[in-house]
Amino acid sequence: MTNPYQELVQFYSQMHHCPIDLATEGWQLECQDQQHLLVALPSEGKVHKVIGKMIIMHDPNFGMCAGGDLVVVEDVPVARVGSHSLVLLFQPKNPTAMALARKMIDQHLPKLCRSFRHSMRDQMIEKFTGCVADHKRDLIVSIRDDDYELERLGLQMMQLSRKLEGDRQVLHMFEKSPEWIKARATRTFFDLMKLVPGVYASFHFNADSVFGTTHPIEIVYDGYHYDFHPYIVEVNMRKGSVLIAGGSDVNGYVHPHVTDDPTNVCWGNIGHLVSRLAGSLELCELYQLVHQFLISYNENDPFQKIEKWNPDWCEDDSEEEPFCPICDEYGHSVDVCDDAIWCEACSEYVDIDHDCPHKESEEEDANAELAEETTA
Repeated sequence: MTNPYQELVQFYSQMHHCPIDLATEGWQLECQDQQHLLVALPSEGKVHKVIGKMIIMHDPNFGMCAGGDLVVVEDVPVARVGSHSLVLLFQPKNPTAMALARKMIDQHLPKLCRSFRHSMRDQMIEKFTGCVADHKRDLIVSIRDDDYELERLGLQMMQLSRKLEGDRQVLHMFEKSPEWIKARATRTFFDLMKLVPGVYASFHFNADSVFGTTHPIEIVYDGYHYDFHPYIVEVNMRKGSVLIAGGSDVNGYVHPHVTDDPTNVCWGNIGHLVSRLAGSLELCELYQLVHQFLISYNENDPFQKIEKWNPDWCEDDSEEEPFCPICDEYGHSVDVCDDAIWCEACSEYVDIDHDCPHKESEEEDANAELAEETTA
């Protein structure tokens, strides 16, 4: 049988754009969807009652699980009104009782619809605002990370462009005749020999490498003379690599800019020039440049302070050298921020599993900016 109240419920559902369910059985109320409003009345009541001119079948326990405030007519509870439900406790048996049921639906259902919509609106505002705040924080971090990445890629592009142009020039040179190559090798040999004994103590050749041995090195810094044992500079002509060994080892460093690993050299701003000279086999110019590098000290970018080679020097306990977790060395300027590290000396940006010391202040700034925009 068609429920006579179905049309009325649908009317309010369409008017207020709210989902409304109509129930007539107790079990339907037990599984009520909180995302819908509910109108319920029993299909049959348990007790026959007459209230004035109204005849009803009354069931005071119907829909107790839905909760709500009781509505009483002539000391008889006839309905419960909750935040999401209107439960009638009677089944009308005459037109007067039916009119009461319709009147109660007309009276309470529009209020429930408005309350329901306001509640949904408040939830939407809360969720929307929270998501905006989260997105804003994420975007602040993402934009900063992308700026780092763009800077890194820009540097890579510049270095790659420079390398590409240099490689083309070297290839053009190496494509010349064998006689020209032989003459170039001969000239390079005599140029290297001119560096002996004034700059280098000796040169020798083994396999694909040229080995140049320096005299003892002296670096004068801040009025103190630092003495280092001779260095052996190996240039692998086939690979275009430069290795430095020898020197005076202090804590795993043989020079302020060289570790005891011959491949780990902090060339600073001459790195690209070293690579170009080694790749084009301009050995005389390369060995002169490396010698100048070995007798110099850059106080702003050492692996280890040169004072470490002074046995009488005492380090200030309060002074801490910056440490670069990328290359596992001291002496670099490092920015640690939001689980990532940018090392200017290495020109590298990497993600790490590390707590960010600036994270709290950045989140405070982001929240402050969001609060200003919300106020505005």
